[in-house]
Amino acid sequence: NGYLAELGEAVVARQPQLSMGVLSDMCSQVKDSIPLGEATTETYVSTENMVSDKGGIQASSGLPSSGKVIRYKKGDTLVANIRPYFKKIWYAPNDGTCSGDVLVFRANSRKHSALIYFLLRQDAFFDFVMLGAKGTKMPRGDKTQMMRFPIPAHFEDTVLALTTSLVDEISANDREISKLTLLRDALLPKLMSGEIDVSNIELPTQLNSHLADC
Repeated sequence: NGYLAELGEAVVARQPQLSMGVLSDMCSQVKDSIPLGEATTETYVSTENMVSDKGGIQASSGLPSSGKVIRYKKGDTLVANIRPYFKKIWYAPNDGTCSGDVLVFRANSRKHSALIYFLLRQDAFFDFVMLGAKGTKMPRGDKTQMMRFPIPAHFEDTVLALTTSLVDEISANDREISKLTLLRDALLPKLMSGEIDVSNIELPTQLNSHLADC
């Protein structure tokens, strides 16, 4: 996934900058707040369960005790707005909710959804956000300023198709990782306790044949 994401960044970064626009030409920030009661832990995103250095998200520890949440949709890009230098960003493969400290960027045209994600993944974007950040201990990006982030005004259809393919593959991998993680967490305690006995299982010798010459 890291390789696929870096490839997407490289593709958009190498786009010829014949004419330039700004981020607001291609997307907007969503402020669709809904009651907390409509949120679920499984699809809730906060700055706490977003992983630094563009690592996506991990399982949420729970919902807040009060207030409202922001609704995001499949194809949106979520960016943590507390301490932007941590570079917390995630492409949403499903609908869900998030805290108010997480910004939701939605492409004006659906065909640009993946493109927006890779544009915002660039270090240049986070550097730009920090130029307008306010606060010292826990700086927050200026929502108006970040929408002026310069981007190429036009992208070829081949670039749009490639970036869409890349995020689809990343999302598919994430789903598979989640399934394998749940399976591991369910089986490992049983293996460690002896509840499941694998001592009599015969593995094909060719699985370890590559170790013979070590």
